Amino acid sequence: MKKKRLFFLRATAVMVLALVALLDVAFILHRDRATSPLENRSLQQRPALTVRGLLSGRFESRFDSYISDQFPLRDDWVALKSTLDRLAGRTKSNGVFLGKDGCLIQDFGAPSEADYRRTTDALVGFLDRHDDLAEYVMVVPTAVTVLADRLPSLADAGDEGGYIDRLAEDLSETPATFIDLRPDFFAARAETQLYYRTDHHWTSDAARLAYLALAREADLPADTGGFERRLLSDGFQGTLSAVSGFRMEDSEDLWGYIPGESAPQLVATWVSENRRSASLFAEECLDTRDRYAVFLGGNFPEIRIETTVANGRTLLVLKDSYANCMIPLLTRGYQKLVVVDPRYYTGDLEVLMAAEGVNEVLVLYNAETLAGDTALRADLEG
Repeated sequence: MKKKRLFFLRATAVMVLALVALLDVAFILHRDRATSPLENRSLQQRPALTVRGLLSGRFESRFDSYISDQFPLRDDWVALKSTLDRLAGRTKSNGVFLGKDGCLIQDFGAPSEADYRRTTDALVGFLDRHDDLAEYVMVVPTAVTVLADRLPSLADAGDEGGYIDRLAEDLSETPATFIDLRPDFFAARAETQLYYRTDHHWTSDAARLAYLALAREADLPADTGGFERRLLSDGFQGTLSAVSGFRMEDSEDLWGYIPGESAPQLVATWVSENRRSASLFAEECLDTRDRYAVFLGGNFPEIRIETTVANGRTLLVLKDSYANCMIPLLTRGYQKLVVVDPRYYTGDLEVLMAAEGVNEVLVLYNAETLAGDTALRADLEG
């Protein structure tokens, strides 16, 4: 009996080691991908090993994301899990709820206390350090908060509202103005589609409400005159449908606010690509699966936008992808926008701010992304 047990343990150990070795070899031979068609997003690329990245913790964070994103056959594993969840009759798959009326709602993942404190302390330190600038923090509630009444029965969703409340309290002693969008969104949700049914992003109509809320605090034009609401695609399939496996065949309308003749003229520079354009809309993306990338062309480390608004105002936007459909509206009130996505930016933020003459700052993230952030705090900590 002991010999059989010993043989079984040895055989199991050999199989585990063989599997690990096989995965290691597969990872070495596997060619890194830029995007995931299934998840409809960009994938983390191999980060550069630098002393600054090691000391800040940014290299470790990005390398963890790199391993996860570039795991061999990752899309197949995601698709398999989604299929099994759906067959089991579950109303939640890969962190996505199948809500009432068929809407898909991403759950909120609360950060650990250590992660919360480190990110918040870095943000507080940055805001205090630049108290000579006009500063605004906009943490956008996601559908799990605003559309909580559409969650499936007995859904055990994370407390995003509590997270936003705590963050607002912790930032209350800084010079920044914290803009809480929940009152505006709750008031508008009955008549306005604020979130896509198949995607985690807010809609352009929600972004317009956010712009108007910022305008009240930042002395910006109090309307979106010069911009036309236009249907960009009637075949949009969002990330949540792909990740969850729910409603994989469904599509919906994608709208945007497009500048007309009376809107400010601009020249935008995608710094990492050394590319310039007079438009912030990448219409070629409407022929791809990632149609939300029509806004700014997707996510980039740094975009510099110079407009014909001659008022001397230069805004630094620290953002995630939620901001992409709102950025065009911000051109109404600023002579220059410096748009930085900390998830991809590897430069020195302080040097950039000095070089560009930044005199205002907007931190614009959705609550779910900020809660799981490590890149922003690494940039803010320097």
